[in-house]
Amino acid sequence: MATLALLNAWTYVDGHDFTGDTNQVNLNMEAVALNKTTFRNNGWTSLQGGLKSATFEQAGFWSAGDGEVDPDLFTNLAVRNRVHTFGPAEEEGGTAYLWKAGQYTYSLLGSLGEMAPFQVQAQGSDSVGVVRGQLAKKMGAAASAGPLGSPVNLGAGGPGQFLYATLHVFAAGTTLSVKVESDSAQAFTTPSDVAGATIGPVTTVGGTWMAQIDASAITDTWFRLNVTAVTGSFTVAAALAIQ
Repeated sequence: MATLALLNAWTYVDGHDFTGDTNQVNLNMEAVALNKTTFRNNGWTSLQGGLKSATFEQAGFWSAGDGEVDPDLFTNLAVRNRVHTFGPAEEEGGTAYLWKAGQYTYSLLGSLGEMAPFQVQAQGSDSVGVVRGQLAKKMGAAASAGPLGSPVNLGAGGPGQFLYATLHVFAAGTTLSVKVESDSAQAFTTPSDVAGATIGPVTTVGGTWMAQIDASAITDTWFRLNVTAVTGSFTVAAALAIQ
């Protein structure tokens, strides 16, 4: 992907789509720089990476009411492991970041005569950290069985790598079940189920982080989501990654 103007960045957190609420998103990742300099370093500092951490900030326009910003952020302040999926351009096949985090800072309201703002900061809350993948299904309907969204090329797995998936449900029907399929080609003429890579049945609004799947023996390079069962109409989004 070439350089881009940040025009349609997107953020899904559990069952809330913050894309229409925000005009600023920032992901900051860092590793502690541990000093291991000795007298043999010829006067130059020698560093080694230590513990990693990440913070994610969103800012935009405050709103209240059913399904709006304030009820979500106020209720979920300090709740751990909320499923975050976000990226720079809301297009299937585009870069997505998958993450479980807690929202520990929520700031709201501002100056007379200005639009009421909000700002929220999330921090990583488990040992997986930030996973880089692709948006497989941008926010939209899931009302019938079959392929969901678009195939994405994640490359083959390898030693120490895992397959990850996130699913966000913004509006729920009765029940929804999803599996991950793989193939050696984008056309998916011979799809295979990825063993254990299932989500659901999901019955409520919210975010699901699929249990990570050992990808060391996966040789296929293309992956997609497939709805195996659905009752009622759902509004969903999903992302996939191998890392």
